[in-house]
Amino acid sequence: MNRSGLTVLSIATLFGSLVGSLPAQAESLSVENTFDAVILPVLNVDIDPESIRSRLEPLEPIKLKTPELESDSPASSAMPEPVLPNSEGSLETSPAAEMPVSPTLAEAMKAFGRGVKRYRKKEFAAALEQFNAAIAINPDYAEAYLFRAATHRALNNTTAAMDDYRTAISVRSDYALAYFAQGALFYETGELSSAVSAFNRAIAIQPDYVEAYDYLGLTKAAARNFNGALADYDVALGFDPTYAPALMHRGAALIELKEFDSAIAPLTAAIQNSDDYAEAYLNRGVAYYNLGTLSAALKDINEAIDIDASSIKAFFNRSYVYSALGRPNAALTDINTVLTRQPKSIEAYMARGTLYSAQGNHSAAIADFNRVIELDVYSSEAYRQRAAAHAANNNLAEALADYDSAIGLNPVDEAIYKGRADAYAVYGNLPAAISDYTYAIELDKGNDSALAARGRALYESGNASGAYQDFSAVIRRNPAANADIYYYRGLSLVALGDSFAAHNDLQAAAERYLASGEADGYRAVLDRMKDL
Repeated sequence: MNRSGLTVLSIATLFGSLVGSLPAQAESLSVENTFDAVILPVLNVDIDPESIRSRLEPLEPIKLKTPELESDSPASSAMPEPVLPNSEGSLETSPAAEMPVSPTLAEAMKAFGRGVKRYRKKEFAAALEQFNAAIAINPDYAEAYLFRAATHRALNNTTAAMDDYRTAISVRSDYALAYFAQGALFYETGELSSAVSAFNRAIAIQPDYVEAYDYLGLTKAAARNFNGALADYDVALGFDPTYAPALMHRGAALIELKEFDSAIAPLTAAIQNSDDYAEAYLNRGVAYYNLGTLSAALKDINEAIDIDASSIKAFFNRSYVYSALGRPNAALTDINTVLTRQPKSIEAYMARGTLYSAQGNHSAAIADFNRVIELDVYSSEAYRQRAAAHAANNNLAEALADYDSAIGLNPVDEAIYKGRADAYAVYGNLPAAISDYTYAIELDKGNDSALAARGRALYESGNASGAYQDFSAVIRRNPAANADIYYYRGLSLVALGDSFAAHNDLQAAAERYLASGEADGYRAVLDRMKDL
């Protein structure tokens, strides 16, 4: 389940687009000229399930905050840790410990203490026996139910764990920690509305329950309600401005809302208030990446890896930063690290295939996309990317077949229609290409790449008026459009007999080609202007 405490690097266009690679010569329509460079997606970075589980179980206090538990104040812990006995025979934080203890209850407490020791040693079966014994002696032992629930979770028996949380609550209706732990389990199993209810019950009992507000925010973030999540994080931080998890989660929510600049401050505060907070470094790296500050992004993700070298998502995201920095070999090394650890990672094969395509190693890319399709036959993106790689290898029949498969799986993805249109154009089927470009534009009115490509296809098919309209639409939206757009609008104007306007466009194209050092394009424009 992909729910976020951590967020994301956004999509980065690393290798250009068709609009940037239209050929200077109208007569040469090749795969190289029409193949859209692939876009590397950067995946979401979420809390690892094991990380979530470790925060929810009654283990040793985590590094973020380690105060002593006060009586009836589970919120003073940085994690949902049930009240622990100081010895096998006493339980300071239990009201019962302040009164004389009967021999029977003393036996229950001893069994409970032995269970805690076994639990801490990860001897879960033995711990379960001791908690069972404690509960058999004292069926109203709320703390024993809570610890037994944690033991069941460690043994992956979530049903039994949930039953014990319910029993703990029925025994002690004001047990805020039990509601919190129950909510955390609901969160982990994807029962988000039930999680919200449980966290709200915990907060009703203990209004300053920082961790409950934090997890309430996480639950809302999992439901894509990031503004609601921010409100809960703010309440948590109102009670404890230094609580690092809420600071980190606040930054993550801001990243989801694309408020990257605003995300830096809470993530920095999380780092300052916590030692070795790998997730905060990783998220801040994400924010820097989206702000285009790639060196800072790389530094933060490197720090995250130094802290936690087992973080697969850190290697994953660093590979995209390396790609954006023009270091494809380093990016491939990181992706290979991911695949070594997760040999069935669909995302890693997709990323590596995309990198191979960008490097021109289309055969290797096709092999990776084949693997993705083996693992997920419904991946329209894998078919689309494999189609593009086939097209780049001039295997146009295979490319068209893959585009057809991709459309069958996802008939509303404009990128697939754009890709198939490119393949049709290379194949010489301009009417089919124009039809697909048109549909791609209908699906995304702002798709300038499809609009420019349709203009080129219209020009090649002899429809200079339609071509002029498409290129003009691109220029109206972006007067700084590249040289190719002005060049082809100039050619369209030549065909329409407007030599004066054509000269202006060709002059604009020449200036742009010269500024970008594209000598071939510059010479082609000069040749056309001589004809005028």
